[in-house]
Amino acid sequence: MTDSKQQTSMNNRRDSGNTHSLKISIKRRRTGEFIARNSMLTDLFQISHIKCVRNAFAAAFILMVLRHMANDLLQYGRLNWTFELLSTTVGKLHVVVIVWILMTLCSSYGVYYGTYMWAMNRKSNGTDRLYDIIWLLIYVCYLTGLLAIPCWQIIHHRLPIVSSAIIIAEQLRLLMKIHSFVRENVRKMTQQLTNSSDQNSSQEFSHFNQYLYFLFVPTLLYRDTYPRTSIIHWNIVGKMFGQFLILVCLVYHLVAHYWMPVFVRCFTVNKVTLEFTITAIFDLMLPGTLVVILTFYGFFHCWMNGFAELLRFADRMFYEDWWNFTSAATFWRSWNVIVHDWLHVYVYKDLATLFNGNRNISTACVVILSALFHEYFMIVSLGFLSPILIVWFIVFGMIFRFAFPQAKGSQWNTFLLSFIPICAGVIPYLYALEVSVRYSPPQYKTFWNTMFMNNKQSKSDL
Repeated sequence: MTDSKQQTSMNNRRDSGNTHSLKISIKRRRTGEFIARNSMLTDLFQISHIKCVRNAFAAAFILMVLRHMANDLLQYGRLNWTFELLSTTVGKLHVVVIVWILMTLCSSYGVYYGTYMWAMNRKSNGTDRLYDIIWLLIYVCYLTGLLAIPCWQIIHHRLPIVSSAIIIAEQLRLLMKIHSFVRENVRKMTQQLTNSSDQNSSQEFSHFNQYLYFLFVPTLLYRDTYPRTSIIHWNIVGKMFGQFLILVCLVYHLVAHYWMPVFVRCFTVNKVTLEFTITAIFDLMLPGTLVVILTFYGFFHCWMNGFAELLRFADRMFYEDWWNFTSAATFWRSWNVIVHDWLHVYVYKDLATLFNGNRNISTACVVILSALFHEYFMIVSLGFLSPILIVWFIVFGMIFRFAFPQAKGSQWNTFLLSFIPICAGVIPYLYALEVSVRYSPPQYKTFWNTMFMNNKQSKSDL
């Protein structure tokens, strides 16, 4: 009888595990699809074995902070937390707030009513090509202004790195949201005029409250309606944003105590040798990998889920299981689902149509566009041009995408996962070396000094 109960219990546990695995696999998504579902980690944390991994990470970070506290108390007799790096990289927040408010107001009222005027007047003008071209030029001029004016404000006020990064990140987010809203409503209006010219277009055009909700909801694809939850769970909101703040502090701790000493060596070394380069990159790898993991969990899970819960947005699939990727294509699709969907719908599909369905050319163009936007983000934030990300995206992104398009097996997963710490070590080192070249005295003769010597001032002098 006891054996029978044990066997029944084992079967129940196995069935429960199979059911949960089935739940996760069923929640796989199609591009542009919106259904009510949890984030993958939310489901995985229901499994005690996976939750234990998160607890182990938390315990390790607690011990790391305690170690530095003990060192400060033993060496200085007090906690030596000066936050000098924070004061250097974050500042003039009132300018950031003003620029963000102006961008949001222009993107909400200006874009909505501009598109609405186009749709209403196009009803009477029919398919007047000149009319559409004029409004297209107005739209392009607005996007140009949205790109140029915030950058001008950053340069004019000489904003620090983090303050500049906040403005550029919001600028790119609004740009992609605006394009999605305009594209979807233009498609809707043109189809309506083609199918039935006697319908009232004001009933078909999106309402302002729908557009306003879209501006803040965590997605870049516009829809008139989204799946919504019935209530706001304020405990989840507090938990997500609380974890996000803790993770920001941990990332700052890693950068200040593990990255900055390596950067200081780069800034003060007299001669860059192969031995110094290898040592510096490996010293940056482990903390860099932790920064990548914490940034992913803090932004894509905590920040996105917090806003989704606050706005009752039911589709929480902001990422997929990128840690299981065996090809570069799988990684790009699953690491950042939100941006991938936008690129797929509004760039890849258009290019595939333009190039008669040629997927390779379309994919290459998407990779290049993504590299340009990443490099643009770094240029404005740091204040100088050093095409490190462009080369990294194009060389390694293209190689892995086209050389191993359908790779499978755990060995490929291990091989590609090893490139995360490599990227987390090499890219910061190259940027630190670029800064050191710009500020090193001329007598420091290095390869980078010769290739990239530039006496212009930069915001990256930490």
